Amino acid sequence: MGPQRGQTWRFSRQVWLFLASVFAFGLSQAFTALFLNFYLRALGLGAEWQGVMNALPAITLACLSLPAVAVARRISNAHTLKVGAALNLLGLGLLVLASGPVLVIVGAVVQGAGGALSMVAASPFMANNSDERSRVTLFSVQNALMTGAGFLGNLLGGQIPTLYAQSTGTAPDALGALRAALLVAAALQLIGLLPVLGLKPTGKTNATGRSFHVRDRATMARLVLPNILVGLGAGATIPFLNVFIEGKFNVSYAGLGTLFAWTSLATAATALLQPLLVRRMGQLQAVLLVQACSLPFLAVLGFAPQLWMVTAALFTRGALMNAAGPVYSAYAMTALPEEDRPMYSAVNLIAWDLGWAISSILSGVVRGALPFTTAFNALFAWTLLMYGASVLAIYLGLYRRAQRTPTPAPVAP
Repeated sequence: MGPQRGQTWRFSRQVWLFLASVFAFGLSQAFTALFLNFYLRALGLGAEWQGVMNALPAITLACLSLPAVAVARRISNAHTLKVGAALNLLGLGLLVLASGPVLVIVGAVVQGAGGALSMVAASPFMANNSDERSRVTLFSVQNALMTGAGFLGNLLGGQIPTLYAQSTGTAPDALGALRAALLVAAALQLIGLLPVLGLKPTGKTNATGRSFHVRDRATMARLVLPNILVGLGAGATIPFLNVFIEGKFNVSYAGLGTLFAWTSLATAATALLQPLLVRRMGQLQAVLLVQACSLPFLAVLGFAPQLWMVTAALFTRGALMNAAGPVYSAYAMTALPEEDRPMYSAVNLIAWDLGWAISSILSGVVRGALPFTTAFNALFAWTLLMYGASVLAIYLGLYRRAQRTPTPAPVAP
């Protein structure tokens, strides 16, 4: 697809309500991601359990994504987002109340169900509430808000265990301090639920017919393959970056929060620059450029001996790799017929989450069986290999075809 011009920042009230919820949920997710592995450790669950628990929401997402498509087509994307947000809040609440693996597992499954509904409906909702002139900008703003919320969430969240420990005379890595951080995350999800309740359907629901029918299977397959590879690579290392950096450099929770906060801010800034890059280069060219440029920084992140080098690589890799996501999603929504968009979101979730779950579980096994440094060296090498294969799949499967057919055309019914 060639360069696109005339992108606008004018969004409807429905879109702004959605974006408000995105920001609140982003804050909550930053808190949760920062402390989940440490919380599990405080509950007495080791590296293998950490791998399983990071994989379980992804497995649930993969199993429920197709049913979520049927729900979205019958009750609308807007109502699906409401149910998903409520389940996310319930799942996190169960996690906060956990004293052992049972409630942790139930909470993870409930969160996975909510995530399936929310993620299947989010991209089609944005696509249906935007046009060609605003779509790339909207997807970029949504991503920037998520990562900007990650900045604030990590920056503030990293302080909560310390503040709790000072006020109660306990240690920052004690169970109570970490539970307090997750309790704040749950409160933020409750705030994020409120604007979601104001969302309204924009189109007709489909109460009958073939809920899982796909018109353009070939294009969907070419769009999904790169995300399978990224999921396989990311699950091995990304959910454990906090454990990696803390263990390798003995960084405090507050230091980790600050580190991941600035990484989120760099990602948000890069995401907001993506519409400009798309106007100059085109969607697929922009995706290829930023993802290919992220690979050397991923290598530095995994293998550099100094914290300052790892920090610089963490900022840059996260900004480049994650900023490509909204552009890729916008391209997919444009390349597919409207009725295929919820199905693409579901299939893409399944592909990503199965890859993420498999590699997360194996990562826990590897870290439990090998010494710390050896395990992470092997895991980062795998991640680098999968990310490189994803860039190659985008180039061969999408970019070269787009050069021959500049505007993707939906197949005839």
